[in-house]
Amino acid sequence: MPKRKLQSLSLREKLKLISVYESGKTREEVCAEFNVPKSTLCRIIQSKHKIESQCSERQGKIKRVRLSKYPELEQCLLTWVKQLRNINFPVSGPMIKEKAQDLARRLDIHNFCSSNGWMEGFKKRNGIVLKTNCGESNAVDVNKCSQWIEDLPLILRNYSADDIFNADEAGLFYKCLPDKTFTLKGESCHGGKLSKERITVLLGANMSGTEKLPILLIGKSKFPRCFKGVKTLPVNYQNNNKAWMTSVIFSDWLNNLNQKMKAQKRKILMFVDNCTAHNNMPDLSHIKLVYLPANTTSKLQPMNQGIINNFKLYYRKEVVRHVIKSIEDNQCPQIDVLQAMRFARKAWFSVTETTIANCFKKCGFKSELTVAESLQEEDENFGIDLEDWNLAISNDNNQQPTFQDFINVDDGLIVSGELNEGDIVHAFSSSSLENEEEDDEKSAEVNLVKISKREAVKALETLHSYFEMSSIGDQSIFDKIYNIEKHLMADSSKRQTKMTDFYN
Repeated sequence: MPKRKLQSLSLREKLKLISVYESGKTREEVCAEFNVPKSTLCRIIQSKHKIESQCSERQGKIKRVRLSKYPELEQCLLTWVKQLRNINFPVSGPMIKEKAQDLARRLDIHNFCSSNGWMEGFKKRNGIVLKTNCGESNAVDVNKCSQWIEDLPLILRNYSADDIFNADEAGLFYKCLPDKTFTLKGESCHGGKLSKERITVLLGANMSGTEKLPILLIGKSKFPRCFKGVKTLPVNYQNNNKAWMTSVIFSDWLNNLNQKMKAQKRKILMFVDNCTAHNNMPDLSHIKLVYLPANTTSKLQPMNQGIINNFKLYYRKEVVRHVIKSIEDNQCPQIDVLQAMRFARKAWFSVTETTIANCFKKCGFKSELTVAESLQEEDENFGIDLEDWNLAISNDNNQQPTFQDFINVDDGLIVSGELNEGDIVHAFSSSSLENEEEDDEKSAEVNLVKISKREAVKALETLHSYFEMSSIGDQSIFDKIYNIEKHLMADSSKRQTKMTDFYN
C-alpha cells in the first residue's frame, strides 16, 4: 500500500473543508476531496471556532499556527503596532524589535532577544506585512454633509430598514448622584481619581427601531468585587485601564455580532464613526461596515441625534429613584458597576422604537422599506417629579442643578483613545490580574444576598396576585410571569437533585 502524501492545509482551506462538511457530505467524501485522514478531519471540525477566529484576523494563508514562547509580550506588542497603524504612523522592523525589548523589560521577561528569526515568526503568527506608507487619508469637510445625505439612498438600496444599524459609544459617570452634578460636569476624565467614576457603554440599534443590540459596558476593573457570586451579568462586560473603547474590544464585539448574523442568515449594514478604535477591523462575512465622514457625527450619526441622550435620561431617572429609596430606607446611596449594569439595561429597554426611528430619519436615513416617515415625535414628559428631585438634592447645596444638568453631566466624555505602554502591559500581564478588584467597592461584597429558588417562585406568585387585584387591564402580563417561571424551572432542572434539597 503506497504511503499517503502529507497534506498540509492552510487555515482558509480548513475553513472551506468545514463548510463542505457542513453542507451535507459524508466524512469519507470530505476526506477524499481534501486528501486528509479521518483523524485530521475530526481535529479540524473540533477546532472550528478557533479557525474562524484566526481567519477573521487575516491569518487565512497560514498553514501551521506556531505558539509564541512569550504570548504576553506579543499581545502587548501587537496592540502597540495596531495603534500606530490606526494613526497612519509608519512602522518599521527595527522599531518593532526595539519596542519588543522595551516591553520585555516591563514584563520582567529575561533572556529575550528580538532576533531576525523571532521577528519573522512574530509577523507570520500575527499576519503582519510591513509596507511603504504612501500618504495619509484626508479629512472629510463638514460641508459634505448634504452630499452624504443625498448619496445615502444609494448605500441603503439593497438593505431593509431592519438590517441597517448604527452603533456608537457614550461615556457615563455611573456613580454620579444629583448633588454631584456640578462637581463632575465638563470633566474629560483622562485618568486619576475621577476616572473611577466613569464607564463607557456601546449602544447599537437598527433603522426601524425594532432591534436594539445588547449593551457592551467597558469598565476599569477586570474583577470588580460586586461581581462576586454573580454568574450572569445583566449586560456584556469588557475592561481596560482607562475604561475606554479600543480597537481590540470593538473588533471582538463585531466578530461576535457577525457570528450572530451568520446564524440568523442575515447580512447587515453597520454605520460607525471613524474614530481610532474603529479602524483596521477584520473582514466580516455578514456585516458591511460604513464609516461616516470625519467630523460630521454630530449631524449624521443617529445615536447622536437623541438616542444616547434618551438612554442617559432613563439611566439618570433610575439613579434618582435609587437615591429616594435609599433615603426612605435611611441608607447612604451607593452605586457600583453591577448596579450600573442594571440601570443601563433597564434604561436601554425603555428607549422606544419611535425615538430610534425618528433619530435615523433626522440624519437622512430614508427608505421605501421603512415606516419611519409616518412616525410622529414622541409626546412624552421627560421630566421627573419636582418633589422627588428636590429630595434627591442635598439641602446644604447652594447650587441647585436641574434634572437636565444631571442628564448632560458627562456630555463630551472621552470614550476611546490610544493606550500607552503602561496600559498595554497592565491589560495583558498575568501578574496584574491579582490586583484587579476595585478598592472603592468593598461594600458591594456584603450587599449581595443569594436568592433561593423557593424565594424566587414566591416572588412570582406575589406578582401574579398583585396584577390580579390591579386594574391594569393587560392580561398578557400573566404570560410574561409564566415565561419567567419557565426559565426558572428550566435552570433549576439542570442541577442534579440531592436528598437535602427537600429539607431546605
